[in-house]
Amino acid sequence: MSSGAAARARSGHETVTDILRRGIVSGSLPGGTRLVQARIADELAVGRATVRMALRTLEAEGLIRIDQARGALVHEVSRTELCELYEIRKLLEPVATARAAKNATKGSILRASALITAMESETDGARFADYNTDFHRVIEEAGTSPRLALILANLRAVSALYVTRSLLVEPGRRRDANAEHAEILRAIIDRDPEAAADAVLRHLDGTLRALLQVRATGPAPAQ
Repeated sequence: MSSGAAARARSGHETVTDILRRGIVSGSLPGGTRLVQARIADELAVGRATVRMALRTLEAEGLIRIDQARGALVHEVSRTELCELYEIRKLLEPVATARAAKNATKGSILRASALITAMESETDGARFADYNTDFHRVIEEAGTSPRLALILANLRAVSALYVTRSLLVEPGRRRDANAEHAEILRAIIDRDPEAAADAVLRHLDGTLRALLQVRATGPAPAQ
């Protein structure tokens, strides 16, 4: 395959991945939905190999599971799994945010600030969730630990669907989240790792409380 053909294949794969990912996160492809390769290929006018690549990426992100008998199915996060995801995030994200307080560049701080401004004026839940994801990604990448940032990106991707839904269930959560984002960024600007870690921990607690109001499958977590 020529370099140009390889680049086009990568671009097609990324486009299909983005379309399906957004459908899953927005809820238009709910948990349990079967993703049929031939149908997706026809609808998006791409080859089946491109769709297969996209499905493999989504499987690696935890957004779908590939069942040998039924094919690709959109993963539905249970209430218990959601709590486990946030338990892990609460262990790792304060570390990443504290690193950002030590290492963030002016460019990273400006990008994070612009995303907070965008979130403050955004009324669409799905777009707000996209900005939220970008904000945390910028902070984590500013911590200069690519491996840690990659792990956290995967954890966020799995819980992103419920972040979007929680904004519909509890609209006031959007305002609270904005205030918490601003507090995180202030601690980073002040180069205060301890305050940054504490701020993101409280932010995750607040987000989880909102998420648990969203109807999820599975038993409630043990108290």
